[in-house]
Amino acid sequence: MLKEMSGVRKDLQRLLGQDLPDYVWDLRDLQDLAKEYLAHNEAEQRDEIWSLLEEVSRERLGIWNESRKEVLREVRSGTAGSSQDMREAEKRDIGESGRSLDVRELVGDRTRAMTEAMSALFALYGDQIPEVKEFREKVRPSGGFLTADEAHALIASYAARVFDLRLFKKWNIPLTGHKSDILSSGPRGADFNPVDDWTTLRIDPAGITKTVRYADQRSVAAKEDVDDIRCMAQDGAIFPVITGLPVESHGDHVYSSWLWPGSVIDELYDLSVELASSFDWPLASAGNLSGTRPRSESAAWFILTGEVPQVRPIEARWEMKRGTTHLNPQWRIRLTIPPWLPEEEVLRALRLLRKRMPKGRKLSKEARTLEVTRFVWQQERRDGYRKRPPWKAWCERWNEEHPGHRFKTPNAFRMAFVHGNAAVKELNFNWPQSRRVGTSSRSPRASTVQQPESIS
Repeated sequence: MLKEMSGVRKDLQRLLGQDLPDYVWDLRDLQDLAKEYLAHNEAEQRDEIWSLLEEVSRERLGIWNESRKEVLREVRSGTAGSSQDMREAEKRDIGESGRSLDVRELVGDRTRAMTEAMSALFALYGDQIPEVKEFREKVRPSGGFLTADEAHALIASYAARVFDLRLFKKWNIPLTGHKSDILSSGPRGADFNPVDDWTTLRIDPAGITKTVRYADQRSVAAKEDVDDIRCMAQDGAIFPVITGLPVESHGDHVYSSWLWPGSVIDELYDLSVELASSFDWPLASAGNLSGTRPRSESAAWFILTGEVPQVRPIEARWEMKRGTTHLNPQWRIRLTIPPWLPEEEVLRALRLLRKRMPKGRKLSKEARTLEVTRFVWQQERRDGYRKRPPWKAWCERWNEEHPGHRFKTPNAFRMAFVHGNAAVKELNFNWPQSRRVGTSSRSPRASTVQQPESIS
């Protein structure tokens, strides 16, 4: 397959008269079309797919060239954009499921200038939000922002993922510059209890070892040997320990896949969701959520380092509508746009998303096909879902009720229904890549159930 794909790429490059860089060739649109082209043997189908492959290649190549020119202009003017850490955080927030577009590559110079101005304004606003100022003061009382290494170290810290800010203050642990190791913890695997967990940490330079428990105090023996116990609850229910987060490596710092609700990093993520929602910064939730914790790593990076995420001028994605468990979900394209966005950029995003649908899934050119489908479904319901009569009987019933739109043969009537049936069902209920999205029911800013300072 690799050899055949390479051949398709070479043929495209000869046709376009220029190279297809990896950035363009590796796009999901082109890869899927190339595979579909190789999978068909009929000349007519191959010609159709090849025409679409050429069209998409020219379009994406043009976008790439414009983006490249813009980057060169920024480099020459000394205003090149965000750091590698911020770009990676934005990429993780946006997700790589293929459902959303990297819309920054679709916008023109005027829109780009507008979003950059908005980003600068939102940085001013973000710095003045009381919760942001308070969190920064706790992280670095002396003022200033964290370095990239300090920020990664804090997010990766076991202590910051277990302790809340109260415990850091109580035990005189510096939020930056500390190291923590897990000495022991509650059972994992099949025996893991997400609403009753414990861990023992060694923290330096404080030079202390502390055992803490995440549980309802009523379920813990009064004389149990722990240094602190707490949990997060809402409406009487305890939020479970957060698991399923992506494991990320940043140099010597590794982000774990778990998090205690109410911990320093959980509070950071709570605040990041508020900022991202307010400022149109990337947000890992709903359609692009990995794990069980809504968050914006981009906004979290802003809180810790002061570096500003780029505003996304348009959100364009496939999303799944909620529905019954007995049916496939309905899929819809969602476009979230500001009122000032040029309509040609909205249309460009819409067209690119629609091209991700498989060949052949399209709305019928004639309304009569859909009217026949509606007629058959209504007749089935009216007849009490009894055994479907022969197509000849339904064709005659249709011709009798629609003398101006008669069918000459029952087979022609049947084919009209088949096409309409496929259009209605496939265009509404089938996702091109048959993927499902998990959702989180966790509500941010839940109340904290504080327990006594110590149990002895």
